[in-house]
Amino acid sequence: MINKLRRRIILINMALIGVVILGIFTTVNINLYSNSVHTLEHGLSQLLDKAGRYPIDGGIPPEDLEDFNNEGKGFRFKKSGMKEEAPMQITSYITVTVDSSGNVLDKQESNVTMDSDDLAECIALATGKDGQISEYSLMYVTREGIGEKQIAFADNSSIYSSLRNSLLISFVLFLASMGVIFVISLFLSNLAVKPVKKAWEQQKQFVADASHELKTPLTVILANNNIMMSHTESRVKDERQWLESTQEEANHMKQLIDEMLFLAKSDAGTEKIQLSEVNFSEQVEGCTLNFEPVAFEKEVLIDANIDENVILHGNSTQLNQLVHILVDNAVKYADNGTVITVKLKKQGDYVHFSVNNHGNEMSPEDMEHIFDRFYRAEKSRTTKGYGLGLSIAQRIVQSMNGKLHVESNKENGTTFTAEFKAL
Repeated sequence: MINKLRRRIILINMALIGVVILGIFTTVNINLYSNSVHTLEHGLSQLLDKAGRYPIDGGIPPEDLEDFNNEGKGFRFKKSGMKEEAPMQITSYITVTVDSSGNVLDKQESNVTMDSDDLAECIALATGKDGQISEYSLMYVTREGIGEKQIAFADNSSIYSSLRNSLLISFVLFLASMGVIFVISLFLSNLAVKPVKKAWEQQKQFVADASHELKTPLTVILANNNIMMSHTESRVKDERQWLESTQEEANHMKQLIDEMLFLAKSDAGTEKIQLSEVNFSEQVEGCTLNFEPVAFEKEVLIDANIDENVILHGNSTQLNQLVHILVDNAVKYADNGTVITVKLKKQGDYVHFSVNNHGNEMSPEDMEHIFDRFYRAEKSRTTKGYGLGLSIAQRIVQSMNGKLHVESNKENGTTFTAEFKAL
């Protein structure tokens, strides 16, 4: 699934960027072609101007011209020294002057020749103001006069040659760009799927661990039922021990399912939390007192250092659950004969709730995964529990915009600290 997702990311990324690059190259080549055509048309227009023939209606004002004659029938010819070389680098061209019947009155050629039949056909095809004659690879521009028309022809093959070269370069650049984009997409896809891969692995591990945790009580329940079913003549009081064992395992399963549901709702964001002002000092004190008998059986003392009237904006039930989880965790893993320290302090704008116990020092690997679901620093699973408590504690703290972190070393033991914004 991860590889399929990575391939999809690469394909989508390359497709999107490829379309953008293709659009850019297409726009550039269209503009190149359009500019080339415009440049040639403009050059032909200037060619007609500098050839010395101007329409009587709207040409150069007479005061700006030196000598004219009327031999052009509707055009004024400038006699004195206009150069006939083409402007804008047009060196090969043909200009003709035709009457209204299409007869050639005048023809000028520069570096190109055309027989009379082809020229007559080109003149017949030059029907618009300007355009192209694809059969002869020519571009033309016309000027209308009174009873006459002047036409300039030039070869446009260089435009298409330039366009072909540009398209070839664009194609090569496009392939090179797509190769570079593929390498970059491959790298970025690995980064993109990394959290997905981690979540997928965690999900698989979660299912495996949940199955393991549920399998144990189910096995005990089924075994107890088989025993009771084999004793068909027994009374209920005779099978009490199996019934109590079944009840205990069923309660464990219910607790596990409740904890998984809590985490699932938190993940989905469907858990609606009712927040109010909570006297956190009373909750910590009450929970600590409830754990003293359990700690006494473990030969552990609980030292509580609790500031009075510490008020938080939170959920009373979940805050009580948070204290229960951290204190219970400390009692489970504390060494016999040690002291568990529970502190609640208000420092400035923040409230710090911490639980410290002295047991085995946590390794860096354990500290990295301590809030993962079903993770236990004690791999043997001899300690009662499912490994979900600290995950739930972290979610509770985060839901109230707090932070939960852990510190562990040989000298000071292990300390879990929850930090909240004080009212």
